[in-house]
Amino acid sequence: MPPPKLNLKDLPVPQLVRRISFPVITGMFFQTMYNVVDTWAAGRLSIAALAALSASFPIFFLIIAVCHGCQSATAALMSHSLGAEDHDLEHKWGAQSLLFALGISLVVGTIGWIYTPHMLRVMQVKGDELSLATSYMHMIFLGTPCFVLSSALNGMLSAHGETRPFRDSLIVGFLLNIVLDLWFVFGGWGVAPMGFAGIARATVLLQGLTVIYMWIMAMRHGVLARVPWSGLIPRLALQRRLMGQGLPAMINMLTIAAGIFLYIYYAANLGTPVLAAFGTAMRIDQIALLPAIGLNTAAMTLTGHSLGAKRLDRIQETLWVCLRYGGYIYILGGPLVGIFAPFWMSLFIDDPEVIAIGARCLRVSMLVFSASVTLFTITSVLQGLQRPMFAIWIGLYRQVLAPILLVPLLMKKMDPADLGIWWGACISVWSGVMITLIYGYWVWTRLKKKLS
Repeated sequence: MPPPKLNLKDLPVPQLVRRISFPVITGMFFQTMYNVVDTWAAGRLSIAALAALSASFPIFFLIIAVCHGCQSATAALMSHSLGAEDHDLEHKWGAQSLLFALGISLVVGTIGWIYTPHMLRVMQVKGDELSLATSYMHMIFLGTPCFVLSSALNGMLSAHGETRPFRDSLIVGFLLNIVLDLWFVFGGWGVAPMGFAGIARATVLLQGLTVIYMWIMAMRHGVLARVPWSGLIPRLALQRRLMGQGLPAMINMLTIAAGIFLYIYYAANLGTPVLAAFGTAMRIDQIALLPAIGLNTAAMTLTGHSLGAKRLDRIQETLWVCLRYGGYIYILGGPLVGIFAPFWMSLFIDDPEVIAIGARCLRVSMLVFSASVTLFTITSVLQGLQRPMFAIWIGLYRQVLAPILLVPLLMKKMDPADLGIWWGACISVWSGVMITLIYGYWVWTRLKKKLS
């Protein structure tokens, strides 16, 4: 018997935000700790391995972008159908989203596998770092369908307000990753040491197990149980809707990848220590930004449901509750990152130069956290309102255009030069927030006039 479904229509918004976001935050904490374990394992091998893992991240972000697009499209469209109480369309979205995820993952996985070496060379990655990063990403791209299918299944469950299964999969994945990284990377129990390649193999194996678990949970919660086999025939109109909703989210995430690509290009030109420090500091930033991810999921799900039910009051309350919770978290968390920055860096690497560079990065990043949660929350609400295109334009501005204009100039003016990278990122994000606030207010006033 399926568990009782969460009442997204009538329960108080603060309660729903907590109910949806906290499992996501917990799960993403363990997802980030999963990445931290990979970073730790690479750091134990060599600085070159740590730099290779850092250089791989923007390419890995291609897969993350596709996962985000599939999850966002599925959650937004299915939650709207749920709010409108159109359960027939809801079930169709479930089946079509799986077809969409499988098709796009095969395309992206193939393209990524072919062009990985070229993308790394463009970022000025050379020598041992190039060969290590290439072998790592080739293995990861083979597992692309597993990454994307699990995200689509998570989107279905999130649309129903059920975020606990994904949380549980991430907790178990983190614990298993500790064992598999130690086993595959360093060898033992009949397995020869695989070195850096073992990190990628452990990741792909665990993603395959995640798909199986998420499928079982989707069936148990009744999300897929009522979909007939005929529903798995591609429907062009629905596939277009999924692409129209998911592609902007993917491109938005790709702008983040492009931004990381740029920052790695600038960091690599300053040497391996700066590149290694940037990659390590980025992992620590991910932990600090975890609450924003959970609040984003709540904001998009509740907004989409409230739009279907034509409840503008609940949309407005959702936005303010998510912003308020985000503010509380970063007032406490931001100073912890900045004050103890050298300590956080020393957990991953013992090189004094890398620690000092990473600490400078984290202290500037501390100033960006509140801006990031504001920007992410508003863009999530806009996506729930089925206005996903703005995320692309603001992403291109803050991740590509502004850094290209600011970072080279600041690197020339600042000493040490790496400060120019970190301050360029800070100014780019805060200026993006100002633009987002203006656009969000404009959309809200138009929506009120339309529905009144």
